[in-house]
Amino acid sequence: MKILLINPAPEHYTRARCAPLGVLSIASYLEANGHTVKVLNRATKSTDINVELDEFKPDFLGCSLLAVMSVKDCIICSKAAKKRGITVVWGGPYVSCSPELTLELGCMDFISMGEGEETWLELVETAEKGGDLYSIKGLAYLKDGKTVTTPEREFTDLSKLPKINYDLINVRETLYKNYDYGGIMGMYLSKGCTGHCTFCYNSAFHKNCYRSRNIDLFIEEVRYLKENHGLKAVAFADELFGYNKETLREICQKFIDADLGIHWGGMTKIGLFDKEDFQLMHDAGCRWLEFGIESGAKTTLARMKKGYKPGRVEEDLQNCRDVGIISLCYFIVGFPDETEDELRETCALVNKISYTKFVCSYFSPLPGSEIYDKLVAEGRHTPAKSMKECMKTKIFYSPKPNLSKVKSLDLKVVRSHILWSSFTKKNFIENGKLNYSVAKKDILDVLRSLKGHGFKNGVEQFFISGYEFLDIFFYGNFFPKIIKKYGLDLKERK
Repeated sequence: MKILLINPAPEHYTRARCAPLGVLSIASYLEANGHTVKVLNRATKSTDINVELDEFKPDFLGCSLLAVMSVKDCIICSKAAKKRGITVVWGGPYVSCSPELTLELGCMDFISMGEGEETWLELVETAEKGGDLYSIKGLAYLKDGKTVTTPEREFTDLSKLPKINYDLINVRETLYKNYDYGGIMGMYLSKGCTGHCTFCYNSAFHKNCYRSRNIDLFIEEVRYLKENHGLKAVAFADELFGYNKETLREICQKFIDADLGIHWGGMTKIGLFDKEDFQLMHDAGCRWLEFGIESGAKTTLARMKKGYKPGRVEEDLQNCRDVGIISLCYFIVGFPDETEDELRETCALVNKISYTKFVCSYFSPLPGSEIYDKLVAEGRHTPAKSMKECMKTKIFYSPKPNLSKVKSLDLKVVRSHILWSSFTKKNFIENGKLNYSVAKKDILDVLRSLKGHGFKNGVEQFFISGYEFLDIFFYGNFFPKIIKKYGLDLKERK
């Protein structure tokens, strides 16, 4: 059968150049089983969906959603497909956690719940044989106006999946630069995380289970992308890179033996590895690691169920620095019931680890997370009543809903100041000049969007990105009393 899989264009968002890994994995699995698949990566280049449908004439259309910003484009593509009698299936973490709201849009036949490789294969092969699609595991659909979910599908054995066919997309459109490294592409080796963070949907989507693909096939993919598509560095998209010391050493040794000349980085946990492990990673090509620190307060970390000792933060980050690995730390401000004193503890930690890069976000209750269910049960958060209501949410620019005990203005100033300190990091100086790497990346992404999505969309993206930059600059620099209140001062940092 013929399947058209879509990575939709996000709305009002500038950082959208990552490879659509979930879509590519499903597409490669279907291809390996004899089906014809085409992938449209509309996040990098929009085309007329009507022309695409008329030329390719698919039996199925699939849309993958990671976040609410892409819903609008999925609706456009799905309605066009439905007019032509094409079966439409949506999938991805976002819709898997919100099947009722998604199905109410009325422009899809099914939702693929959880990971989709085996569900998609059974779906298209059952349709090919004229079988009953409504009995397939891992689906949700509407029947008489009510949401029906079929039995949950077991996890796929990732080690048996075929190589990913990256030729299904324009790879060079997904390459980007960061951490002073160019030619970076997101790739995945594993799925799932063993953590139990209360704000994350991992427990609902991956069941806190870590699973890995075949490392030798992954190495072949990296080599192919380097030799044919200009890959120079790999950003592991894994929820938890390394998993444990044994797994980490196997991965690193494979990279060393392959002698690819590739740099790489990924997301891992505080407290998993020691200095010799970080040194091995560096020897194998690792040049950056990302850590979900989230807070500097023990009480907040306990509510988050982060599962690490705060003292390990400085130790692990210093070990990274000693061996030559750049560290990037993620923080959350405005966590439910967070107090001013707890926020000060986070700011104190930020001051101590000023030699790292920072990403700071407002807390937002995610469907499927433990804290989301808790807040709803306590009557402190009202779930959205429709997908259209979800689409109006702007979690990046405002701490709403503010469920902490800290004033919203204080949260905005602290977040902006932390982000601005990462923009102007004095410890990342090139040729004696301040390195505005994050800001430069945003600007370059917007300029690239002029080519990929047309002039009108590019201008819109330019103003959105400009607003975001000015917002951070203003709140991060023009409220000295609040900055002092929480002990944040760029001038006093080492």
